[in-house]
Amino acid sequence: MHSRKIVGLVFVAATLMLLTPFANAINACDSFGQDWQITLAVFGGTFPATQIVSGCRDCNNSLGCGGALPLDGALVRGGGTSIFSTTAYSPTSGSCFSTHWTGQVIGGNSISGNVSNNNGPFGTFTITAGNCSAAAAAADPARAAHASWKLPE
Repeated sequence: MHSRKIVGLVFVAATLMLLTPFANAINACDSFGQDWQITLAVFGGTFPATQIVSGCRDCNNSLGCGGALPLDGALVRGGGTSIFSTTAYSPTSGSCFSTHWTGQVIGGNSISGNVSNNNGPFGTFTITAGNCSAAAAAADPARAAHASWKLPE
């Protein structure tokens, strides 16, 4: 019985050590000058190469949306490619749009792709690991009144 407890404790300790790298928030900055805190968690189950994305965009509320924009999404790895697909939700009483970010991980420290909001596709983006150092862009997908595209005629 004593050896079963030790094996159990070793298993729990090993599991915690494996999960620890995913528990820390990754600071990042997007091409619109907004800060991100991204936390990755193991999804497991039938999709072991998938990680759950949580955290926030505009964590310091510089856009004035009524608070940080909570993240909900996934990072899917497979076939030599990693796909990032995450929504940054506007706070319930907020004045901004929710945005959806879909892109590919490039070189391990940046993500490039397309962002859309309630009005449809907005444009391209890049999210890079690290803190923001540049001023925020004039047009942000969470604040834009309309999409920057139109249907072909």
